[in-house]
Amino acid sequence: MTIVSRRGVIGGLGAAAAITPRRGKAAGTLTAWWTQGFYQAEDQSLKDLVATFEKQSGIKVDLQIVPGPDLITKMVAGIQMGDVPDVVQAVTGGTFFQPQSVWRDQILEIADVVATQEKEFLPAALAACRFYNNTTKKHGYYGVPIKAATLMEEIWLPLLEEAGFSASDIPKTQDAYFDFFQVVQDKLRAKGRRIFGLGFSMATKEADSNNLFHSFLVAYGGAGIVTPDGALHVDDDKIRNGITTALERLTTPYKKGYVPPGAINWGDVDNNNAFYARQIVMTPNATISIAVAQMEKKDQYLKEIITTGVPAGNDGKPVPSLLGATSAFIPKGAKNVDNAKTFLKFFIQPANLNTYLKEARGRWLPVMPSALKNDPYWLDPTDPHRPVAAKYGLELPTIAPWQTFTPAYAQVISEQLWAGAEANITQKKMTPEQAAEVAIKRIKEIWTQFPMG
Repeated sequence: MTIVSRRGVIGGLGAAAAITPRRGKAAGTLTAWWTQGFYQAEDQSLKDLVATFEKQSGIKVDLQIVPGPDLITKMVAGIQMGDVPDVVQAVTGGTFFQPQSVWRDQILEIADVVATQEKEFLPAALAACRFYNNTTKKHGYYGVPIKAATLMEEIWLPLLEEAGFSASDIPKTQDAYFDFFQVVQDKLRAKGRRIFGLGFSMATKEADSNNLFHSFLVAYGGAGIVTPDGALHVDDDKIRNGITTALERLTTPYKKGYVPPGAINWGDVDNNNAFYARQIVMTPNATISIAVAQMEKKDQYLKEIITTGVPAGNDGKPVPSLLGATSAFIPKGAKNVDNAKTFLKFFIQPANLNTYLKEARGRWLPVMPSALKNDPYWLDPTDPHRPVAAKYGLELPTIAPWQTFTPAYAQVISEQLWAGAEANITQKKMTPEQAAEVAIKRIKEIWTQFPMG
C-alpha cells in the first residue's frame, strides 16, 4: 500500500517552529516508510502532519504506508539490495529488527536529532531507542521515540454483569485478577453461554504472546532477567522461578479450557476479533486499540468496555510495566540523510508529536510527559480509557524492554522462545520446569552470538 501524502494542514500547528526552505534551489525529497495504522484515523493523522512538513520545508515526501509484517520484509530486502528509504517507523517486528540492525551497523546513529528534544522525552522512551553497535562497541541513539504503550487489559462489563459481578468486583492483584475471569466463565457457562473467560494470546508468530509473557514474568519477579549491561541472569533462582511461574500461570488456564483452543494460532488481530464477537470476557492488549476502534459506538466505548492496567503483584505492590516505545530511524545508505533529519526534528517537536497522536485517537501514548500537563485530552475524566493508559505509561513505574540492553534478547523475541515454551507445555505435555529449561538452554546459546564489550 503506497500513499504519497499531499493533503491539508493540521490546525493548531501554526505556533510550532517553522522550517525554512533552502534558498536558491529546490529543497529536495525524502522517502518515508511507515507502519500502517489499526484504523483510518491513524494513517490520516500521519498524512496531515507530513503535508504540514512539506508546506513548511519545501521538501517533498514519498510516504509509503505499509502493513507491519510487510514493512520488515521490505526493510530486510532493501538492506540486502542497497536500496533503503530515508526514514522508517516500524511497529511490528521493530522489537527485534532494530536492535539487530544496529548491532550490524545498518542504522544511522542520530543523537543530534534526539538532542533537540532530549529533555522532553520520558526516560524509558529514550532508553528504548538506545542500542548496542558491534562496530563502535557502544550504545547510542539509533532512533527517536514517536509513540509508546504498555500492556492493557480490556474487559466486557455486560458479561461481568451477566455473571452477577460489577467492575468493582475485579481483584487488584495478579493471581486473583486472572483467576476471577475463570469464575466469570464458570458462571456464564452455567447459564448455557459458550464463552471463555481469558483471551490469552499464545501463538508463536505475533508480538502479543511475547508482550503477555513478559508482563507475567515481571509480575513474578523476573524483571532482572537482563540487566542494562547486557548480562543474562537466567540462572538466578528468582529469575528462574519467575520464568516457570509465568509459564505455569499462562498455560494452566488454557489446559483447563478457560482460553479459546484457537489462541495458540491467533494472529495479531485475532484476540481483538474474538473480543468484539464476545467470545471472550477479557483480553490483554498492547494498546487501547480495542476500545478506541469502537469510539463511534458510544455505548460500547463509554459504558461497556473496561480498560485496566497490569494488576499489582501478589504482595499488593505495584508491578512496573514494560514500556514499548516505537521509534523512527534512518537506515545507513539513505540517500537524503539531511532531509531525513530535518523531517524527524520537525516530527518530534512537542506540539507536532502531540497532535499526531491525538488525531490518531489516542491509541498510542505520548512519549513526552509534558503532553499530559499541556493537553487535557490525555487525562479527560469523561474518557474511561485514555487516562488509564496514561497513568500506567507515564505516571506509574515503567521499565525499558530488555532488547535495548542487548540484541541477544531481540533474537529471543525473534525466535518466539517463550511462546514456544508455552507450546511445549500445552501441546507436547512438558512441565513448566522442563519447558523453561529448553528455552533457557537456547537463550544461553544466543548470548554467545552477541558478545558485548
